[in-house]
Amino acid sequence: MAAKERKASASGMMEGEMDASMGGGDRRADSKPSNPFKMPSDEEIFSLRDDERARKEEERRRFLTLPVHEKTTWSSRAGSTSKNVLHEDEDEALKDVDSKRKSKFGGLGSAADNAYRQERHREKENMTDFIEKKRQMFLVQMSLDTKRAEIRKLEEQAQQREEALRKSEQMLEEDSSRFELFLKMNDQKAVDAIRKAEAETKNKQDKVQEIKKLNAQIAAVKSEMAKYEESLDECKAYKQFMDELTPQEYIQEQHEAHKAEVEEKRQARKAARASAREVEDRQTEEEFLSEMEALKNVKGKRPDPKVLQQRESEHQARLAQRAKEREREDKEDERWDPDEGKPWEPKMYFKRPQQLLDIFAALEERNLFLIQNSQETEEQLEELKQKLEVTKSKMDEETEQLQQQINTLKQNISLEEAKAAALRERANPLKGQADEHDIELLLHQLNRRVGEVYEKCAFEPDSSLGTLMMLANIEAKLEEYLTSIEMMPQEEVEKAEKEKEKERDEAREEKEKKKEAMAMAKALEREREREKEEEKEKAREEKERAKEVKRAAKALEREREKAEADNGKQKAEG
Repeated sequence: MAAKERKASASGMMEGEMDASMGGGDRRADSKPSNPFKMPSDEEIFSLRDDERARKEEERRRFLTLPVHEKTTWSSRAGSTSKNVLHEDEDEALKDVDSKRKSKFGGLGSAADNAYRQERHREKENMTDFIEKKRQMFLVQMSLDTKRAEIRKLEEQAQQREEALRKSEQMLEEDSSRFELFLKMNDQKAVDAIRKAEAETKNKQDKVQEIKKLNAQIAAVKSEMAKYEESLDECKAYKQFMDELTPQEYIQEQHEAHKAEVEEKRQARKAARASAREVEDRQTEEEFLSEMEALKNVKGKRPDPKVLQQRESEHQARLAQRAKEREREDKEDERWDPDEGKPWEPKMYFKRPQQLLDIFAALEERNLFLIQNSQETEEQLEELKQKLEVTKSKMDEETEQLQQQINTLKQNISLEEAKAAALRERANPLKGQADEHDIELLLHQLNRRVGEVYEKCAFEPDSSLGTLMMLANIEAKLEEYLTSIEMMPQEEVEKAEKEKEKERDEAREEKEKKKEAMAMAKALEREREREKEEEKEKAREEKERAKEVKRAAKALEREREKAEADNGKQKAEG
């Protein structure tokens, strides 16, 4: 009911406004009525909505203050046709609207209000005007309903958007709180990570210090081991040297004594094993005899011959098996060596330093002749080397002279050949019919080179053009370029020439640098080859020296063996 009352009051207000506007339009021009379908502006719509709300609120309050007998229903108010009541309601509504419009828009609607009040006192209109006005009122009411529905939709959309904004704000607040929590957790994790990193760094530094200490200890141990190894190597070298100086007779005596000792140990082992075998055989025989006696002396029974025979055969089998094992052990005893796995070394021959000095003196006396011979051989070798150097230098000089003569002869030959070729060309310029292929080849090469120049001159390649046509086009292009260059400012031309000259100089310098680099690379290659040859020569000389030292050592060894043999003969004769 309240909605219907609001709609009726709004329709009455809009009818009054439309009557005022139509009355003014009739006074202006009957032929041009106002358009009832013209949409009002947004400001007018919202202002009308606010006015309507205020008027309804005022009407509701006024209706509530009326006594009960003056209150009427909506249907009675809507069906009332009293002109006074209608005029009063319209006047009140118009007054309210005028007061609010004047407060908001000033005196913009005063003309329409005055026109409307004046129209109220006019005479009755005819039926056609009344129907037309009713139609216009209906159209206005329909447009108002449409606008109200649209306003309602807009309000609902605004409310939905406000709800969406509220939810978005709530979600943003939740996201913000979660993000703050995440930041706090992240900060805490960062603090924990920093603490952990500091602890790890401290542990790492401690480990590094421990590693340094251990490395220092390892280095000290390695240095001590290196010293001990050096001492051991020196001792081994001295021992090897002294073993080489040890007489063979002493080594033979030590070897024989070692053999005798090993044989004695082997015989002692055999004797111990033989005595153990005798005891074992005696015990086995006694056990067998006692077992047989026990079988024979069983009370109340006669011994079974099969059992006796079986026990005897088992005893014989055990004895045979034991004999095989003993035979295998005897073979192992024959091969047994108490020092197995340890290399045998004779005892040190030298007990006193004087023994070594005596041997040195004897060797020196024996090797004086060999030393003298080696010195004479070295002198002869040095003389031969000097002669070889002199001969080599002479041969190199002769070779160089001959090479120069060969080069001179080659140059003379090439000059004479060039002269002969020039004479042949003068005698026969076209070279006869036999050289037509060469001429065609030269023409083809010339055409190809002219084609390259033709393309570089910004022409399109055309295989149908001949060499002369391409040359003519190139000449025309060059003339065009020269003409354009003459028309250019002299400064720009000189600048371009300088840049081109600079580019040529840079290209020339680059080529020279490349040539120098190639020459240096070749020189380095030759130097490497020369160094390799020198290294090979040095290696060859070192091999020769090593061979000479080996030959001298063998000669000394043979001399020592010969001296030892002589000493042995003298001892045998003595």
